[in-house]
Amino acid sequence: MYTILVIDDDVDYRENLTEILEFENYKALTAENGLIGLEMVRQHGPNLIVCDVDMPVMNGIEVLKAVKADPTFAKIPFIVATGSSDSLTVNTAYELGAESCLAKPVSIPGFLAAIGALLQ
Repeated sequence: MYTILVIDDDVDYRENLTEILEFENYKALTAENGLIGLEMVRQHGPNLIVCDVDMPVMNGIEVLKAVKADPTFAKIPFIVATGSSDSLTVNTAYELGAESCLAKPVSIPGFLAAIGALLQ
């Protein structure tokens, strides 16, 4: 069973993604901000990370940089989810090693397709 970490400060959004993942037989871990999310990465070494960009404490770009800079975790697929249509944010995420960027709110089929493609 694959473990997916969802990092998002919106509790309802985080819970919705968690329910979708669990329905699809993934184990879902959650964190309400980037700092807690980074600690969860270190503790659990998930198979994939889905991370919001705009969060307090530590934003998603900072989490992405930290994960990709650590050789232990750099190969974990990272999906950035952003409510911003700012191409600079998306380009920065890809330049830093994100494997996918999804616009929020994510479509369920697109979300699951991105996860499936990255975990194969």
